[in-house]
Amino acid sequence: MKFSTPIFFAFLLPLSLSAQVGNPAPDFTVTDTHGETHRLYDYLEAGKVVVLDFFYTTCGPCQYYSPQVNLAYEKYGCNTGDVIFIAIDHNDSDAEVLAYDAQYQIQYPSVSGLNGGGNSVVNLYHILAFPTFYVIDSTKSIIEQITPPTLQVFDYRFQQHGIQPVDCNLSGSIDLENFDKPALFPNPLASGMNLNLRLVNPSQHFERYEVFDFSGRKVLSGEINLDKLQNLEIRTAHLPAGIYSLMLLSKENTSGFSKLFVIE
Repeated sequence: MKFSTPIFFAFLLPLSLSAQVGNPAPDFTVTDTHGETHRLYDYLEAGKVVVLDFFYTTCGPCQYYSPQVNLAYEKYGCNTGDVIFIAIDHNDSDAEVLAYDAQYQIQYPSVSGLNGGGNSVVNLYHILAFPTFYVIDSTKSIIEQITPPTLQVFDYRFQQHGIQPVDCNLSGSIDLENFDKPALFPNPLASGMNLNLRLVNPSQHFERYEVFDFSGRKVLSGEINLDKLQNLEIRTAHLPAGIYSLMLLSKENTSGFSKLFVIE
């Protein structure tokens, strides 16, 4: 059972949490929920910037901010560029973290507290509040804490350190489980603009789309009629600023793809 004390500390102890910024980042080796091993200093010595996302699965603020963090992950290269996102869980099992990742569409590696070594990292970094986001660079120091973890704050803090957005490089071999993903652009998009969808793989026979707002209310739906370039313009110009989820449905009316986008 989780207590609400860490969330309470998130608002009362900002100075104690920020005290680690500028300090050396302790090294660690963990195993994510898919069996992959991650050593912090391997990334740093390769010149990467690492974002540590400290969370637990029943943490309300963690759940609330997950769409914004997903957007930041996608905007800064989907772990294929110079920025690596790793989620460090506290006190949950692999199964619980996998369920959390599926529900909140977390795409970057997650390390459970109980099975992957996350609890040790939480203790090593003296984490008292969740979520906590630390940014660590090749100097092996904590250079930033992202709070609150919104896309706007990620952009502002990253720009201060010269960290630039980069397109996700998701090309490569296609297997049955991880086919080429449809692309949304622009994302984020300015208020008053329409969203564009491109199906990278023409064999994906999606027939309908649905758009949901942050509360889960359906705000748009329609048929997928593509042009010769496999593109579809989705008329989002009338929607207010906010976070939305696009879902593509197959002929059997089952979801084959979902992705977050933001209107600024």
